[in-house]
Amino acid sequence: MSATGTSSGHAVVIGAGVAGLAAAHRLLERGARVTVLEASERVGGKLLPGEIAGVRVDLGAESMLARRPEAVALAREVGLDDRLRPPAIASAAIWTRGALRPMPKGHVMGVPGTAAALAGVLSEDGLARIEQDAALPRTEVGDDVAVGEYVAARLGREVVDRLVEPLLGGVYAGDAYRISMRSAVPQLFQAARAHASLTEGVREIQARAAAAQQTGPVFMGIEGGVGTLPLAVAESVRARGGEIRTEAPVTELR
Repeated sequence: MSATGTSSGHAVVIGAGVAGLAAAHRLLERGARVTVLEASERVGGKLLPGEIAGVRVDLGAESMLARRPEAVALAREVGLDDRLRPPAIASAAIWTRGALRPMPKGHVMGVPGTAAALAGVLSEDGLARIEQDAALPRTEVGDDVAVGEYVAARLGREVVDRLVEPLLGGVYAGDAYRISMRSAVPQLFQAARAHASLTEGVREIQARAAAAQQTGPVFMGIEGGVGTLPLAVAESVRARGGEIRTEAPVTELR
């Protein structure tokens, strides 16, 4: 790579999921010659468009986080600007304690700022356990801690099992009791380091978000499915002279 950010070298990208394709797209912009090697017979990785009863749907992730610029910008760069769509659903619900209840507000990835925020979702014992947070001594987090472990220690397992696990586990396809808080919910990790009380930290996060007055949709979809994004990026890579080889597993580097 030269001082001007351009390169005439040859870059080999391993994997034609959306991350690999995005890397290839950026390298081509900087003047490199690019080859993408993909072990499977198709590009796209976890982003996969499909069809159910004649309707195009996503068989993987169905939306992008709109309040971070990277994915939406990439979609625009590869010609999908006019197909970007915010979700049409205005509200969400949770099945708990034998009924479908509105998804509570006033929480950060399921972690509440007050016990009242989860009224109706948690049992009376669960709500009372949240109230104990303010009186508990500080829970040290060190360099990192599992989200579920920390939240359960502060607010009880019911909060984790009924809200944090379904929300966080669904996003990261993992166990909340093993997912890194520093990596997955960094704002919560910083709050845990700054405050002895977790609920106090969550309220501070909420106050900062309100002061920032963020507008626009939180998520963004693509007409035809988010699974069309890697296909469009692959088409752009090929159009710029990049090579994509499928059924080409990489077994070693030399």
